Amino acid sequence: MHTVLDRQIKKFFANSDSISEELKAFFEIIGKTYEHFDENRSLMERALGLSSQELTAINNKLRSEIEKVNIQTLKLEESRIKDEAILSSIGDGMVVTDKEGKIVIMNNQAELMLGWKFSDIKNQVMSDLISIEDKNWVRIQKNDHPIQLAITSGKRISNNSYYYVRKDNAKFPVAITASPVILENEISGAILVFRDITKEVDIDRVKTEFVSLASHQIRTPLSTIRWYIEMLLSGDAGTLGDKQKEYLETIYTSTKRMIDLVNSLLNVSRLELGTFAVEPEPTNLVNISNSALKDLEPQIKNNRLGVITNYDPNLPTINVDPKLMQIIFQNLVSNSIKYTPTGGEIKVEIKKRENDILIKISDNGYGIPQYQQNQIFTKLFRADNIKEKDSEGTGLGLYIVKSIIDHSGGEIWFESAENEGTAFYATIPLTGMTKKEENRELQ
Repeated sequence: MHTVLDRQIKKFFANSDSISEELKAFFEIIGKTYEHFDENRSLMERALGLSSQELTAINNKLRSEIEKVNIQTLKLEESRIKDEAILSSIGDGMVVTDKEGKIVIMNNQAELMLGWKFSDIKNQVMSDLISIEDKNWVRIQKNDHPIQLAITSGKRISNNSYYYVRKDNAKFPVAITASPVILENEISGAILVFRDITKEVDIDRVKTEFVSLASHQIRTPLSTIRWYIEMLLSGDAGTLGDKQKEYLETIYTSTKRMIDLVNSLLNVSRLELGTFAVEPEPTNLVNISNSALKDLEPQIKNNRLGVITNYDPNLPTINVDPKLMQIIFQNLVSNSIKYTPTGGEIKVEIKKRENDILIKISDNGYGIPQYQQNQIFTKLFRADNIKEKDSEGTGLGLYIVKSIIDHSGGEIWFESAENEGTAFYATIPLTGMTKKEENRELQ
């Protein structure tokens, strides 16, 4: 029987023999119940004791994790403050957008340059709100906006010929670099960095004006020299000996090269200053192409080159400046002739497309080295493999061609592999060129 119960029974009943058997059996049942109760209580006490230990351990662990989170939060806050300080101190403007082109970050310099407060334009699409214009003051469309191009192409986009339009509609030239933000192999947005290049543009303009003035002054005496040499060679000043003719012909060739260089420099300066005239008229591009080929026929025959022409029979007349188109064809065909070895082949193609006319001039010549292809349209650039074969080029022809096509709203690009040939592509919109009244023409 349970000890406590037995003691209480003996205390209550002085003589245990007087207790009936039925009552003893009842007390036995109660005693067993007490024993079960004691066992359960013991188990509960042990369980409660174990739970208390576990709760203490969990509590300690939670405190440790909370401390870690607090420390990490402090570190993140410190990092955020540092990042904001860095962004604020950057001299260039910086804008970060999400993958939809909406502004999520904008530093102080960007606010100052653009005239917008970040709080006023946060979460707005940048290309819709802040305008970018090209050199002709034509607004860049959304699909061509550097931010949009970086997001859609996944590539870095750079340009130094754009103008930003401030909130007050003032414009300033900028150099722009837009780079995609890639997280886990997915584009999540873009970063646009830009800087005001007004001083650089002003300096370039001064230099261009100087080149224009100097070239113009140089061309006059050179033309006079050429004129007198032509008179001497024609015998106007008397009969010349063979040696005298040889020397004069060498002088004449060198003088002509110098005049060509001066004319190219004048063209470049007029293109950059925007002081060249554009006089569009209905023009047959096939006639322009054939004229360029005829002018260059002596060089073609001298190099024994094959020439293939492929003209679209449905080619319409187009409203362009024939002199400018002559410069385009002359330069592109001349390059193919110069940089194709004897016995090679050049091909001239013109075809109408939906919105423009495509000109393709290709050859199987020396090609352009891969590592220099990004410089092909820059001023005074000539590829290394060409310098070895032709020392007379100016490196201005393609720059002039690209400038004319850019001003016309067209595009120019090329495909090339070294020792396999080059193909240049140029497009002119079917709408043609816009008339521009100036007192200077390209030579």
